[in-house]
Amino acid sequence: MKFVEIQDLEQINSALQFDTPDCKVVGGCDLYTTKAAGGDKKLYKSIDKQLHAMHQDNILLSSSLSPPSYSPPLERSGSMMMSRSSENGLSSSLLATTSSTSVGASPFGPLDQVSSRRTFAYLIAVLNASHPDHDFSSLRPEDFKRERSATQVVNAFNNTLFGVGMPVPPRLWEIVDSHIDLKDSVIYSHTPSPSFLADEPGTIWSMMWFFFNKRRKRVCYLFLKGTRHSYHLGRKSANRIADDDDDEESDDNAYQDSDDDAIVGDLEMDD
Repeated sequence: MKFVEIQDLEQINSALQFDTPDCKVVGGCDLYTTKAAGGDKKLYKSIDKQLHAMHQDNILLSSSLSPPSYSPPLERSGSMMMSRSSENGLSSSLLATTSSTSVGASPFGPLDQVSSRRTFAYLIAVLNASHPDHDFSSLRPEDFKRERSATQVVNAFNNTLFGVGMPVPPRLWEIVDSHIDLKDSVIYSHTPSPSFLADEPGTIWSMMWFFFNKRRKRVCYLFLKGTRHSYHLGRKSANRIADDDDDEESDDNAYQDSDDDAIVGDLEMDD
């Protein structure tokens, strides 16, 4: 994915970082093109291969669960008839569940279609690019949800801000719409797992939305997360100690350099 740097989105990012009495909220709005960059092609191929293999395995599983094509003779015993009926009903129910959730349907559409698998790969690439300290390659399609409408997402986002006592930044949705075209976008959401929150020190909650415009070949990533004030205070104290140590080391180096005649001035760096 290629990150698109746009000035008015930077204004939104600044507005979505603020303190509340209960927590510090960190949010942002990032825009990416779906053009593969860096290791994206390798990631896309890996995900496509994994999902295709999963689809084939589920087809074999569903075939093995299929009831026999012949009709068994009627049993004289009523209890035997009920038992056979229950077994066939259980098999049919399990088959229907497997077919609808694993084999065909997913938030991105049927996984036997390349376009569905590629859309899923786009969102994984966006997450990896936006959170370089994490690897989201282990996520599965069912870890995402396809939202019904842009209106519901807008209301959910706005209500989250209202809930922490902040107004929606001026022109936020107007700016987002100008870059992604909300009416022409498919919207997905992802709620991070507890393990992800545990890896993000101080994080209390996190929400993520993805606006995918296939025609414009863009993905807009909008997110909000709340972190504890105590975590940020701890980081500031640690950084202050580190800065003091760096200052002392710089002073020591200054005395050493003053006695050293072999000082290299301007260095040219290779492009």
